Amino acid sequence: MKKANSKIMILVVVCLIIASIGTLINNLSIKKEDEVKSRYYTGFISRVQRLEETLAQTNDTRSIGDPVQMLDVYTSIILVNDRLNLLKNNTKSFTDMDVLINDFLIFRDEYGYLLRNQLEGNGVDSEVQLKVDNQIKLFLSDLPKEYENSKEFSNQFRAAEEHIKPLLHLNY
Repeated sequence: MKKANSKIMILVVVCLIIASIGTLINNLSIKKEDEVKSRYYTGFISRVQRLEETLAQTNDTRSIGDPVQMLDVYTSIILVNDRLNLLKNNTKSFTDMDVLINDFLIFRDEYGYLLRNQLEGNGVDSEVQLKVDNQIKLFLSDLPKEYENSKEFSNQFRAAEEHIKPLLHLNY
């Protein structure tokens, strides 16, 4: 009877050790994935900040309608979209970003039409440029500053996305 009890105890201890090792490996994997998401998200935030800075330079009274400044904004929009794609493609939990990616593609096209109008000599409405600047500022201010794996982060991210919607119809 004592032999059976000691075999059961050994079996229980071995099972607990295996379960502990499995849990530890799982926790390390989750932590590593969160670090990767955080790095990609930080790159995305950095790109949006750069877009905001470029827009601020463009909206300087001396630079309104400057095609070179507008081209810089256009390039920044493309780079933000590239960062969104990297974030989506290289992390598991950012797979539902298709709407934001699509919105940034439409925004890129809309801003491209503004740039083309400026290059053709048709001018650009300064109110439209200010609208772009304001919406990007709102988007950036509502984005979570750092990635965290939580429902609150997701909700805050989704709320920030809504600031891009008004930029989908710049040329009306």
